[in-house]
Amino acid sequence: MAAVTSHLQNTSCLTNAHPMPQGNKMDIRLFPPSHDRVKINFNGSVRSNSAAGGFIIRTETGKSLAAACFNLGTTTVPVAEAIALRNSLIYAKNQGLSKIEVEGDSKLVIDVVNGVSSPPWKLLKLVQDIKALSSSFEFVKFKYVFREANFVANALANLGHMVDNMNLWEECVPPEVSSALIFYVVNIGCVRNTSI
Repeated sequence: MAAVTSHLQNTSCLTNAHPMPQGNKMDIRLFPPSHDRVKINFNGSVRSNSAAGGFIIRTETGKSLAAACFNLGTTTVPVAEAIALRNSLIYAKNQGLSKIEVEGDSKLVIDVVNGVSSPPWKLLKLVQDIKALSSSFEFVKFKYVFREANFVANALANLGHMVDNMNLWEECVPPEVSSALIFYVVNIGCVRNTSI
């Protein structure tokens, strides 16, 4: 376990996913952000009447700069996803990060932020906030990824259901999320519909 933990500090396989053909199935492999950038993964979650969100910010070496989860009360999944994205950008801006790559598994949120489609009225103000925040970065890129490339942010969003407000971890992740992080270290990829 110590070797895996030490590998977590230095691995570069935790930050991006690209599908690679593997026979009849799609193998999702992870790659780091570009040299001078950080990677943000965000996610939102709704269970019954409870909404939550989370994000993780990592360096090109896979090291966690920050991880957060938050309870959002009652809202929809797209709103929870957009709030998680906005919160991650606020944190990144406040930390002085200037070049970021953002990934999420909400195609709707990524598409409206990228201007591919018009935002539903419930997302309009959040998307305006996200675009305004985006303009304060030297470089920002938003990309849709499969859910399997977003397990850590998903685990953080699920953890958000168990907190009262917001929890933030700097330079580490909470123990409840470590298995999702270890998944990427001990596996060289996964196929669509993998669960952990």
